[in-house]
Amino acid sequence: MAQKPFPLECLLEILRILSQEYDTDTMARLLCVNKTFCVATIPFLYQDCFNTTMHRRSNKSPEHTVLQLIRTLLRQIHPQDRIPGLLRAAYLSQDQEDVQPAVESPVFQYGHFIRSFMLCDEVVNSMFAIVGKSVMEYAAIHQLYEKYVVEGHLSVFLHNKPRDGKAFGHVLKIDFHQQLMWTLSQDHLEATEKLIIPLLDIERYIDHVHQFTSLSRVNFTVPQVLHFAWLEPVEEHEEWQNGCIKAMTRFVQQHTAIYKNILKSAEVPSLPDTGLYSVVDAQFEILSLLPPLHNPRFIDSRNWCELVARLADTNVSYVESLDLRGSIRPEYEERAYDLLRGQPPFLPRCRALRNLAMDTLGPDMFQWAVLEKKQRDAGHQQDSIQSRRLCSQEHEYYNESVPLRSIILHNSGSLALAQELNDIAFAFGNSLEELVLSDPGSNERPRLTDLATTHLVIHGHGWNLPCLRALSLAVNYFQLHVVPDALQRSSALERLSLRDTTTTYNHHDIWSWSSVHLPHLKKLELTGSPALRFNLESLHHSPCLEELALTLASTLSYNTLSRRDSSCYYIPSPEDLEREDSDDHELSGTPGIVSQGYPSIGKRPRWTWDWCLPMLYRLSLDAVFAYKFDFQWLQQLPNLQYLQLNTSSMAGQLHERHITLKDLSRRGQHQKDDGEEHILSDRYVSLPKLESIHLHGHWVVGERVVEVLCLVVCPNLRSVSLQKNCRGYTHQEWMTLSRKMPQMERLDLRLSLTSSKIKKLGLIPEHELVDEQRNKKRVEYVIDYKSYYDILEQ
Repeated sequence: MAQKPFPLECLLEILRILSQEYDTDTMARLLCVNKTFCVATIPFLYQDCFNTTMHRRSNKSPEHTVLQLIRTLLRQIHPQDRIPGLLRAAYLSQDQEDVQPAVESPVFQYGHFIRSFMLCDEVVNSMFAIVGKSVMEYAAIHQLYEKYVVEGHLSVFLHNKPRDGKAFGHVLKIDFHQQLMWTLSQDHLEATEKLIIPLLDIERYIDHVHQFTSLSRVNFTVPQVLHFAWLEPVEEHEEWQNGCIKAMTRFVQQHTAIYKNILKSAEVPSLPDTGLYSVVDAQFEILSLLPPLHNPRFIDSRNWCELVARLADTNVSYVESLDLRGSIRPEYEERAYDLLRGQPPFLPRCRALRNLAMDTLGPDMFQWAVLEKKQRDAGHQQDSIQSRRLCSQEHEYYNESVPLRSIILHNSGSLALAQELNDIAFAFGNSLEELVLSDPGSNERPRLTDLATTHLVIHGHGWNLPCLRALSLAVNYFQLHVVPDALQRSSALERLSLRDTTTTYNHHDIWSWSSVHLPHLKKLELTGSPALRFNLESLHHSPCLEELALTLASTLSYNTLSRRDSSCYYIPSPEDLEREDSDDHELSGTPGIVSQGYPSIGKRPRWTWDWCLPMLYRLSLDAVFAYKFDFQWLQQLPNLQYLQLNTSSMAGQLHERHITLKDLSRRGQHQKDDGEEHILSDRYVSLPKLESIHLHGHWVVGERVVEVLCLVVCPNLRSVSLQKNCRGYTHQEWMTLSRKMPQMERLDLRLSLTSSKIKKLGLIPEHELVDEQRNKKRVEYVIDYKSYYDILEQ
């Protein structure tokens, strides 16, 4: 044994860490060390004892340990007749299992250490499943149904409801929860810091609001089993709900009037909007009564509403990140933005802001930053009339700009954001590293468009973004047009994604953007008109490109877009494509976009498929880009690991592509199928790193081509996916070939085979695999979207 006692400060720090990690096992062992350790540990063990995480390390279920905890606390209430009969029947009756005699003189009054009475409805429901039999027996003996009907705040839910109906069981459970919460907490109101208040029992807590001297957080809850639709007529329903909502506000009003700046958090439940006084109104009124956030540094979905409710009183000069991409209930998000737009701009006050992700606030959202930069550039430090209109009267200009590095704007409406984007590029060009315009509609439900729709033009005037590494623009209501000068002035760009919802087009209407030099570009994703207009000659100047994806918006409804292989695209007829290839591009007329004064649009160059991209490892092409794909270009992609080509179109077999040995041969090598047994590998393209191939649409791949592709061109393939519209091979040919490829792991052929054929092939369904077979090397075959396995011998 150590001669000197263990320092109390060290012990308390250890206990604080154990408490944060909810390590109840270790804390329970510390109770047995000595009296000093025991006295120090008890407060940490019980301060948040109703948190279910505190009970997960026990050998017993959390419900069982919480049950034991409640029994212990109830036994320490004196006199015992203060415990309601319903709770005595549930926890302290003699017929309960493992009931121990009450300790007359306990060493500790554990309730004195509890600071959080957050006993949620889920825990009570779990415990009710254990003690429910005793509770129901007590209710029958003491005729609780009759008592509920004639008196009490729950009587309104039993009008015209049968005794044996679900309504009575729900009301009994609600009353059980309310009595339990009040009985456990009533002697410790002064020390309570966190509390759940059942909304249907709130009047009792309002009567004792003066006793909550330490309350910092309160959650108002409505039992899950409660449905206000039980109340009839509708007028009674609305009156009851509005009364409950107003009671929450009254509790907070009275508490904050008595104890200033003690209550810091109050959460309201989700309730239907009656149209008179909604729960959203109550939440923001309650938040306006609470103290403002203290010098916040990070704003997200958890404290966003708190900020908006007290924005004028909050010091936001220390905010570094404002990220609202989390889950905010739509009604709260809409109300918060409505309140925000009705107040003076707050972004000029966020002088330390580095990351911003939120909905747009309008075309003048960043005008304050433009004005600041213009005055800095001109050497002025005085406010102008326009700045006073856009900024608060107390706003002052700074010698240094806001150091924004990342801006992500969500366009939740149909507004064009060209002004905001151009303002951002002008004002934050020296620091900005990421710029994203996220349009939810472009990812959820595409608005099918053609090239005749309105344009969203990013003209690039004033763009100079030497630090920009990522640019992503996605729009759903406009044709996206980015003047290449805007890209050319982003010399450090590494990731570029441009997306709109163009589905159909006429090649005579396509005018190419001029070529740009992006020497550091690593990822390029183009969808819709940007994919059609982007000058692919720019790939000659992007030697570091690692990922390339070109596609159009799918012509299928958004409900089917979750299945990639079922997406269909518009592809011009083969005759139109042939006419396009022979067109010398001497097109007459002037495209509409030029008449708006935006140059840099020229004749569309021919796709040469000769771009040398030694770093490219992922290639994904859809629609016309996949249909016109030149397989011999693969010779320029030695690092390719993933290849996807999707020619699925509404025209079906009209866009059928044949893959021949000539396609797989090196440029200048004209290979034909001469029936030779020995395949000369030096005649073909070599892709030793390619591991995954996905072909969707109408492809014809013969047996000889498949053999060359898998054994010579891509000898290390691990995954092959061919949609069922692909043809030219049989399942037996693939089975034979796959057994020559020991590295093959998954083969998805979309073949429809009968059970007898599957059995003859020796394939075993996934659910029939035994442990010994699972441990062996195998190939997964996907047939009719079900997995089968070919067990390979070692």
